[in-house]
Amino acid sequence: MKTVRGMKIVSNDESQLRSLDELMRVFGSAKRYAFNRLLEGRNAKDIIKHLPHQFRLNKRFAEDAVLLVQSLISSRRELLPMRLEDVQAKIEKTEKKIDEYQHGRKAPKNIDLPTCLGGLHQRLEKLKAKEAELKHHLDQGTIPRVIFGGKENFYKRLKGKITNEEWKDLRSNQLYARGDKSKKGNLNIRLVYDHNYL
Repeated sequence: MKTVRGMKIVSNDESQLRSLDELMRVFGSAKRYAFNRLLEGRNAKDIIKHLPHQFRLNKRFAEDAVLLVQSLISSRRELLPMRLEDVQAKIEKTEKKIDEYQHGRKAPKNIDLPTCLGGLHQRLEKLKAKEAELKHHLDQGTIPRVIFGGKENFYKRLKGKITNEEWKDLRSNQLYARGDKSKKGNLNIRLVYDHNYL
């Protein structure tokens, strides 16, 4: 059985918080590195051996980084057929709308007919491009691109709505640590409850 704990860390010690930020930054870099090596077809065991030398992480953190990205890749592969079905349903719905507007069974409410049809045709083009991309990934056994830190945040960074520092924080604000019952938890991280904060 797996238990996931989300935590808020409260500390007045700035040096400890900086150390934690640095650990999360290094772990995030190791995770992205492992992700790209797995997509290149490298062996997970070789990556686990290499990560401690490249990123100064211990073996347990290296294993956790690889395990995390392996699950990300497998879930993306599993979701690919569902995403394709979703896009195909949207194509069907858009084509039906175009047909209804063109044959007068439906009339646009707030805009004129040519503008409405132009927008629907643009949407249809985008959906068909997405369908072709997803089919290509299915045929090739690959997955769509992954943006660590979130696609929405990536575009915010491109538009200058968030700073480079904020973008880097969003990409590196996660730490994954598995516990082992036989070792009474995780050897890298121990959770200690402070009853004053409950």
